[in-house]
Amino acid sequence: MSRRRFPLRARVRLVLMRWRPRAAYWTAAAAIGLAAAAFAWSSEAAQHLFFAVDERLPWLALLLTPLGMVAVAWITARVAPGAAGSGIPQVLAALRNEGRALRAELLALKTAVMKMVLTVVGIACGASVGREGPTVQIGAAIANVVGVRHRNPAVQRSLILAGGAAGVAAAFNTPVAGIVFAFEELARSLEEKASGTLLLLVIIAAVVAMSLLGHRVYLGVVDAHLVHWHEWRAVLICGVAGGLAGGLFSRVLYAGNRRMRELRQRWGWRVSAACGLGVAVLGLLSLGAAYGSGYRETLVALEAPEQLPLLYPLIKAAATLLSYLSGIPGGVFSPSLAIGAGLGADLAHLLDFAPTAAVVLLGMAAYFSGVTQTPLTAAVIVSEMTLDQRMVLPLMAASLIAAGIARLIWRDSLYQALMRDILADAAEPSSTSAPKRRSSTPRSPGT
Repeated sequence: MSRRRFPLRARVRLVLMRWRPRAAYWTAAAAIGLAAAAFAWSSEAAQHLFFAVDERLPWLALLLTPLGMVAVAWITARVAPGAAGSGIPQVLAALRNEGRALRAELLALKTAVMKMVLTVVGIACGASVGREGPTVQIGAAIANVVGVRHRNPAVQRSLILAGGAAGVAAAFNTPVAGIVFAFEELARSLEEKASGTLLLLVIIAAVVAMSLLGHRVYLGVVDAHLVHWHEWRAVLICGVAGGLAGGLFSRVLYAGNRRMRELRQRWGWRVSAACGLGVAVLGLLSLGAAYGSGYRETLVALEAPEQLPLLYPLIKAAATLLSYLSGIPGGVFSPSLAIGAGLGADLAHLLDFAPTAAVVLLGMAAYFSGVTQTPLTAAVIVSEMTLDQRMVLPLMAASLIAAGIARLIWRDSLYQALMRDILADAAEPSSTSAPKRRSSTPRSPGT
């Protein structure tokens, strides 16, 4: 009797050992989708609250925005320095760095929670930031909880990669874009090939997020396409314009970020206050269009582009730069799409030979590609956000042109350059034996 029971128990134990990691992966993916949904709800509520106050008391932003951004930057620097900035460079640094200390700091659950909370507070104060980049770091942090149990570094990196991709998919309700982004940006520096684990986590996270948020299209269904061949001239024009503007933006943001780090160490909270005041002034000049993620203005550009101010792309870009340079958590995904939509709306006034909505979509993809230098992600994400499959090829062509133009302006990549700064900062203490004078403002690895 005992001989019969032992093989059965052994088989059950073996099955449990095999399925336990898979159950952990699925649970992490579901948690990423749940976190993305909660982040989306809270961000939208915070943005609606700020706009409601701004409509009644627009001048209050001159006080609310600077004070709020100072508070967020101060808490970030002292409580969770790894939560500063976009979130994507932090995930890239965690993928590249084998040191446990840096990875534990950037992908700690405490960092993820503070990233979400502080980004929401920043949006509630009117900062021009998005939640999509932070969702990548949050997703990677949740997946890292499962990954730390594995002694195999390759498995841990694969789980971090999958968690970041799942964050993109759940944030935009765009699972294909999450997979493409993982291949194009997050896995750029990895030797491993993506496996079924990545696909599974992305799918589960997207399904959970969509079940909670509803099967909604991020920008609504847009029926726009290029019918005649002569309309394809808009692809070339939008690609060149988006590449020039996006490449210039990314280069200025990176150079400004390095300079602002020095100024924040010297002047402390005054730098964040000045950035917040600048955002408030831009918001007053644009009648509120400079605030927030830019989702509202993107819809306006698609539905009624004539209502968008002509200088909206420039104003929104300046507000996004100031928000990022202030040292608060927040991404540039949504603001970049909004800037690109405004650029497309401006070009649509000149390109009367092509449908207006199509030009706006081309401007979105081209500018986003110019900023991030991820042309496939730009084309897929805009296509998925609008369910406009007929625009896939024009969007891809414009994105490829924009990425090529952006490299002429700056041969580096924004996220890769920011990642190298994080790794360099982490290596500084170990590379110098002489003690340094402690600054009054902590140096954040998240910038």
